[in-house]
Amino acid sequence: MVNRFFKAAHVAPQEAHYVVMLDMHELKTPAKKPLHLATQAIAEQVAAEWNAQGQTIDTQAMPVMRLVSTALDRVALDPDATAQAFADFGMSDLLFYRAEHPERLLARQKQSWDPLLAWARNRFDMSFQVTDSILPVQQAEQNKQRFAELASGDVLRLTGLAHSAALLGSAILALALDEAHISAKQAYELAFLDDLFQIEDWGEDEEAMQRLAEIQLEIETLSVYLTSLKSV
Repeated sequence: MVNRFFKAAHVAPQEAHYVVMLDMHELKTPAKKPLHLATQAIAEQVAAEWNAQGQTIDTQAMPVMRLVSTALDRVALDPDATAQAFADFGMSDLLFYRAEHPERLLARQKQSWDPLLAWARNRFDMSFQVTDSILPVQQAEQNKQRFAELASGDVLRLTGLAHSAALLGSAILALALDEAHISAKQAYELAFLDDLFQIEDWGEDEEAMQRLAEIQLEIETLSVYLTSLKSV
């Protein structure tokens, strides 16, 4: 860890974007690239993380800064690769794969996931196949390109969508979270429906509950991040 080398972080407008200032010095990415942010809201999120640091800088405690840096330092070098990776989650989406048993779990999956699939069909003009088999189900080939198109554009948003899809196991849930069709809490409950069902049946396991709590917090951070990219 690096000792804190600044007193305060603040946001400053600069032409058509915003920057974060550490005292009088403009913050850059770890690769020393300009940290130019399109909205004040996302810049304020980054500044808040820096201001929350103690005597030493803990980068693990700055998830928004890490997302922004990943977008500018890595994803921007080959955005198509990240868009295709996002599309891969869409082609093997969690929501397509249902339990064979018990019947209560299958009913809960249907009740919880079918409305999301119906929303995605209408919203994005796509069709999906659902299965209760462990074998991969073949989705329409054009879906892959459509998912990639839906994620393409701003590299900061693309990075947030890709991280969300990986965490949730679902590109559809990631898009629903991005569009505020579902809340962070709903995204968590939908993505980890099977885990929560098992906890109901078998009781809580301390290690599992800690893991889920950390995941829920990460989903909340991603929701704030994606929302901040749209805010003025």
